[in-house]
Amino acid sequence: MGTLKTARHRRAAVALLLPVLIGTAGCGAGEKAPAGEAVYGQPLAEQFQAATDATRGAGTAAFVSTLTYGAAGGDAVQRARGNQDYERGTSRADTGLDAPRTFPKGTLELLRGAAPEGKQVLATADDDVYVRNGGSAWLKYTPEAVSKFGEATGDVAGHAAGDAAPYSGTLADLVPRAIPREAPERRADGSRVYRVVLLPEVAAELLPRHLRGAGDAWGTESVGLTVKLDADGRLVSAAADLAPVLAALHDQGMLVEVKRLRAAYELTAFGEPGKAEGPSGGGEAVEDAGEVLAPVATLEAGRCAATGGTGLATEEIVRPVDCADRHDIRVLGQVEVDRAFSGKRDVGSGDRYGRVECGRADAAAPKDWRRGGRYADGFGMRGKSEVSVSVTMDGEPGSGTETTVTGSYTCFLIVAR
Repeated sequence: MGTLKTARHRRAAVALLLPVLIGTAGCGAGEKAPAGEAVYGQPLAEQFQAATDATRGAGTAAFVSTLTYGAAGGDAVQRARGNQDYERGTSRADTGLDAPRTFPKGTLELLRGAAPEGKQVLATADDDVYVRNGGSAWLKYTPEAVSKFGEATGDVAGHAAGDAAPYSGTLADLVPRAIPREAPERRADGSRVYRVVLLPEVAAELLPRHLRGAGDAWGTESVGLTVKLDADGRLVSAAADLAPVLAALHDQGMLVEVKRLRAAYELTAFGEPGKAEGPSGGGEAVEDAGEVLAPVATLEAGRCAATGGTGLATEEIVRPVDCADRHDIRVLGQVEVDRAFSGKRDVGSGDRYGRVECGRADAAAPKDWRRGGRYADGFGMRGKSEVSVSVTMDGEPGSGTETTVTGSYTCFLIVAR
């Protein structure tokens, strides 16, 4: 009897619980998941990747990206400010380098190796990047043009749409590559603040390409990165102190007058309309960079070219023009360096031998090129050389140690300012 009574009580308990459980399940099915659950419900190590997805899910956003070089004379700031459309894979930003007059001039010239003087507008559409200076036509860098011109286009091509955002080359690219190890600080508004680290060679990807010369010598000290996600799990800001990267550059004799180096990124206006594209097909002129530009190393003696309006702060890629039109340079010729010295020698840079060859090209140029004072005294040159030391076995013909310098240079006259 006792056993049967217990069984009846159990059946009654189950019968009473079923309506409650069913009711609870039905109510949950109609409710939305808590804000940010798609991100904060993930394992800690996966939250940054989920945050990148959540950010893209906003559709659009405004952004500001900065790289700040601090010196005794003030801060030089490389800034990009604009809008991104994640769904269409497009972006548009005003870019430029701002520095006070007191900023070290030599260092500023080095920074301008990746930032042409004045403001420019940069837009991306998937793999294509558009650049416009002032009222000029849009200049379109396609993957084919980038392949044709090589590394010289790196600081423009590096902004093409990527996996993290339609405007690449910012901290947004590096956040999903960092792995949180400690739980974030939770703020009253539901946002989270994470403190993580990056390898210095990864953080160095934020630098202009010509400043990445430290190669494998970035050291082992980690770069601190602070990341903030909003209540919905979207990226709203990131900031990095690049002191370890700067220390490595100092060891290479680069940016020695810069004492502070910081990167920052901020997103706002999620989902709001914003101009996030380049030429819209509404009559704006577009030129294909691959068709209107050329490597200066391919121009024959006597050809003239404009170095501005390419979106690149280099004379490696130029716009060939008629010499009767406005131009910056006139090519003296292409020269080769091929020197050999017995023994192991510290010859330094091979540029001095290129300068000798360019001097000969200048002396041989038609005299009427310089008449009228159109060109400044002297000449410019662009190119590179390599120094190598070879050793052959004793007892063989020509045995011993030999130092060789080989290279190619373009020599040109510069229009007087």
